[in-house]
Amino acid sequence: TLLALGWTVQAALYRAATVLVAASPCAVVISVPAAILSALSAAARGGVLFKGGAALERLAVVRAYAFDKTGTLTTGRAEVTEVVALDGLAEALFVAQLAGIEAASEHHIADAVLRYAKVLGVQPWGVSQVQAWPSEGISGTDAEGSVWAGNQRMVARMGADASAHPALQPMQAGAQTVVHLGRGNRLLGAVTVADAPRATAAAGIAALRAAGVGEIAMMTGDRREVALRIAADLGIHDAEVHADLLPADKVALVDALTAKGAVAFVGDGVNDAAALARADVGIAMGAAGSEVALQAAEVALLSDDMQRLALAHALARRTAGIIRQNLIFAIGAMVVLVVAGLFFALPLPLAVIGHEGGTLLVVLNGLRLLNDPIRVR
Repeated sequence: TLLALGWTVQAALYRAATVLVAASPCAVVISVPAAILSALSAAARGGVLFKGGAALERLAVVRAYAFDKTGTLTTGRAEVTEVVALDGLAEALFVAQLAGIEAASEHHIADAVLRYAKVLGVQPWGVSQVQAWPSEGISGTDAEGSVWAGNQRMVARMGADASAHPALQPMQAGAQTVVHLGRGNRLLGAVTVADAPRATAAAGIAALRAAGVGEIAMMTGDRREVALRIAADLGIHDAEVHADLLPADKVALVDALTAKGAVAFVGDGVNDAAALARADVGIAMGAAGSEVALQAAEVALLSDDMQRLALAHALARRTAGIIRQNLIFAIGAMVVLVVAGLFFALPLPLAVIGHEGGTLLVVLNGLRLLNDPIRVR
């Protein structure tokens, strides 16, 4: 085209080379990776591990957070607070049988029962043929036959009736977790277990609300009375509490939340794996979480400090902002250089300086994130 307009070959080739250099999209291409890699490094130094840049980008647009309760919003180190053995069964014998079946479980409640048995100095019974019932309980076989332990859903599954025992009624009406022990449809007794909120959970949730997160939901398989007690300490509204849930119920609730926007689910246990996988961003409590939860999640909190979650959310948003800055600058600079190369006498050295300088500037802008690692301020 330039030759047809009467340009000399040398002038046409020079102008073409100038335009090619000006139109090279190096700055545009490097705009996103420079910011993403810097943010991933900053997050890792702050105790938040992202499995990839896609999770970081999705976290920036999350508008709702769903939390598992036990082990996530609470410490996961529960304590046995009351023991009721029925039909004249000695407390030590009751605890030995309960500890025997709970020894096959990885749940936080099982740990509390085993620690209580150790305090009493009783030896857990041997249990075989153990089967877990998600969000219900556990069953197996010991020296006296089939045995099971679990919540009210497990009681109903086994055909037992806790309301028929006056000694258990105060437990059912209380705000603590109740674990029943039985054989067939006969109840042997129950224990109450209490868990405390994480020291940083309330501050972390408050920080997320302050950052503009529209909805906070707490999901648990525990009774509503127990969930409301924890929610009150954390500043979670009653309407945001979802209790008595099975793993499938958590997935359905997460699915419903996604209709309103991007959702992050935070959990730690085997029961949370499906919800972690369904959410737009799955976040596992890496310090105390199960291996299954860590595999299903895209983000792992390597600390029990829930405030780091809010800081990671803020970092993701800053990263998205820097990416927009980089792209606007890189595309704008490229357009200016191309126009100058086509219609004005832009020297090739200036085109090179503009091209390389623009690339350097977007990289340096992305590297700013390295100076802002996640930390509790």
